[in-house]
Amino acid sequence: MDVTERRPRAGAMAGRALRAEWTKLRSVRGTWLALAAMAGLTLFLGLLSATLSRSDVNRGVLTVDQFHFVHRPLVGDGSVTARVTAQTDSGAWAKAGLMLKASDTSGAAYVALMVTPDHGVLLQADARTELRGGSGGAPRWLRLTRAGQSVTGAESADGVAWRDVGTVTVPGLPAEARAGVFVGSPPYVHFVQFPGEYRRYDPTIGAASFDHVAVSPSGPAAAWQDTDVTPADPRDPPPPLDGGLPNLPILPGASAWHDDGSVTVRGSGDIGRVGLGGIDIADLDRVKASLFGVQLGIIGAIALGALAMTSEHRSRTLDTTFAMQPRRSLVLAAKSVVLALVVLAAGLATGVVSFLVTQPLQETGGFGPPVYPSHSLTDPVVLRAIGGAAAYLALIAVFSLAVGTIVRRTAGAVIALLTLLVVIPVVVAGTSDAGDGWLRRFTPVAGTSILQTTQFPPGSNETVTGPWTGFAVLCGYTAAVLGAAFWLLRRRDP
Repeated sequence: MDVTERRPRAGAMAGRALRAEWTKLRSVRGTWLALAAMAGLTLFLGLLSATLSRSDVNRGVLTVDQFHFVHRPLVGDGSVTARVTAQTDSGAWAKAGLMLKASDTSGAAYVALMVTPDHGVLLQADARTELRGGSGGAPRWLRLTRAGQSVTGAESADGVAWRDVGTVTVPGLPAEARAGVFVGSPPYVHFVQFPGEYRRYDPTIGAASFDHVAVSPSGPAAAWQDTDVTPADPRDPPPPLDGGLPNLPILPGASAWHDDGSVTVRGSGDIGRVGLGGIDIADLDRVKASLFGVQLGIIGAIALGALAMTSEHRSRTLDTTFAMQPRRSLVLAAKSVVLALVVLAAGLATGVVSFLVTQPLQETGGFGPPVYPSHSLTDPVVLRAIGGAAAYLALIAVFSLAVGTIVRRTAGAVIALLTLLVVIPVVVAGTSDAGDGWLRRFTPVAGTSILQTTQFPPGSNETVTGPWTGFAVLCGYTAAVLGAAFWLLRRRDP
C-alpha cells in the first residue's frame, strides 16, 4: 500500500523539478545568448569554411584502365561466356570477369561484366555506366552478348537459368573487337603522415580461375593472347591530388591454361572512374565539413552548461532550490534533462540550416560530383550526422553542467572547459598529427567522429575512429563526470 502511494508522488516530484528547471532556464537572458552564440558560431565557421575552400580535383584524371586481359577476336555480333570458379580476395573491389574491348590498349572502348569479393556482380561500360547485378561472387557464370553497339550482360548460378544484369551501348566498339577474360586488383591505398599527409598507392595482384571460356564467333586469328593493359607512360610517383587518379605501374600479370580447358589469370590494376567500382579519391567529407562549425559552437554549449549550476551558486539561489526540493540528485537530474533537450533542439535546427546552406557553396568551390558526391537531407548518413552533431552539443552542455557542479565557480569551470575542449585541440591539430589523432581517440573531442560520413583510407587523420566509437567515448566521459557531480552534490554544502 505504501509503495503504490509513493510512485505517483515520485513522478509528481520529478515533474515539478523539470518544470522548475525549465522555468529557470528560459527566464534567464544568458540562456538565449548562449544558444544564439552556439548557433551563430556553428553557422559562421561552417559558412566560412565552405566559402574559402577550393578544389580542382574534378578537373583532373578521373578514369583508370589497367588490368590483365586474356583475349581473342570477336567478329561482328556474338558472345563471350565463362564461369568464374574462384577469385582471390586481394581487395574488396578486386575484379574478375568478361570483357569486350575495342583493342588491347588502355583507354579503348570497352564493356566488362565482373565479380568482386565483397560487392557482387557489376556491368560496366566505358568508365561512364555501371549496373549492379546479384550480390554473390565466385563461383558465378557470366555472359556478354553483343548486338551492334548494344551489349547485354547476364549472370547465372548454374549456367542454366540466366538473369540479365542490363544492356549498355558502347559506341566505340569496332566490327572486330577483342573478347575474353580479365583480372584486376586495385592498389592498396593508405595515408603516409611524413613528410606531410599524402596518399600512397601500393600495387596488389589478384587471381581468378575460369572454365567453360568461349568466344563465339571468333576471328581467323583465334589464338588467345595475354596483355597487361596499361598506358604507355605510367606516372610514378603519382601526380598531386589535383591531378586526379594516379596512373601507376602495375604488377605483371599472366595466365596459365590447364588440361581441362580452364585458365588461371593473375592481374593487377583497376578499371572504371571515380564513383564507379569503388574508385574514390575524395579528400573531404562534405557532410562533416558542413557541420564543422560545431567545434566552435561548443563555446555556447559550454557557457550554458556551466552557468546552469554556477550562476545559482553565485547568486545563492541554490539554497532556495534545495529548500524547495531536498533531493539534490533530482535537482541535478532535472537540470541535465532540461539542458540536454534545449541544446539538442537548438542543435538540430542549426545543423539542418548549416547543411542546407553550405552544400551549394561547396559545389561552387569545386567540391561536387563525381569526386565529392552530393547528399540529400533525407540520406540516412546525413540524418545521423545532423542528429549526432546536436547530440554532441547536448552532451558537451551536460558535461559542462557536471564540471560546473564540481568546480562551483563560473570562471574556473568555463576556463577549464574551454582549455580542454577548444584551445588544446586547436593547438595540437596545428602542430602534431599524432597528437591530434590521440586527442580524437581518447578524449571528449572523440565525440566529433559522429559527424563522419566518409571512410578514408587507412592512416588518414580524418578517420581515427568510427563514428559511434568516438561518440561512445564522449558518452563515457560525460557519465563519469556527471556521476562525480551527483556524488559531490549530495555530500557537501550548497
